[in-house]
Amino acid sequence: MRSRPRGPAKTDQRRCKGEATRRRILDAAMLIVAQEGYHAATHQRIARAAGLVRTAINYHFPDPDQLSEALVLHLHRLRAERVAATVGAPEVSNSHSSAIEAYWALLRETPFVAMAELECCARTDHDLRARLAAARCSSALDGDQRPAVDPPAGVGPNLDRLSVYLLEGLARGVGHGGGGFLERRVLGILKRAAEEARELEPLRG
Repeated sequence: MRSRPRGPAKTDQRRCKGEATRRRILDAAMLIVAQEGYHAATHQRIARAAGLVRTAINYHFPDPDQLSEALVLHLHRLRAERVAATVGAPEVSNSHSSAIEAYWALLRETPFVAMAELECCARTDHDLRARLAAARCSSALDGDQRPAVDPPAGVGPNLDRLSVYLLEGLARGVGHGGGGFLERRVLGILKRAAEEARELEPLRG
């Protein structure tokens, strides 16, 4: 006769299921924000995109502000993970040009597009602006004690703060899909400036 699962096992299963549902909700919200805009990410729209009933959204995020705050942290975590995996990769870490190209490619990925949309909306939404600022200043994300990584602070030795801001400004100006000639021209200027700065480093020392 098969024994029934113990209480703690059931609790762990419920917790894992709850975390998976929560992640599903946040991923759906991220996609809607990136594709349709921040104000399109209503509970009903997210539920439909996630393939869930609306009560599931309300259970995990009873208040829209809770969902907004969780989404900001979710996007910060995803961006940090992608930056660490891509710009910090060995084939990129020794080249300014490769780091610039890598970060430019990242800016077209969904978490970065969604974050750019939030930052744009935060210009007139004071609550959203406060959430973004709190996430940037936080030393831990979503309770897992991992340090936050804010790409605009500079990414590794080969992608400085100025390059990051210029790349993000270019993405907003030409769209995250790319801008043809203007895109390649600005990227070329950034690469040359980065290489010249690198060549001058020994002279400064």
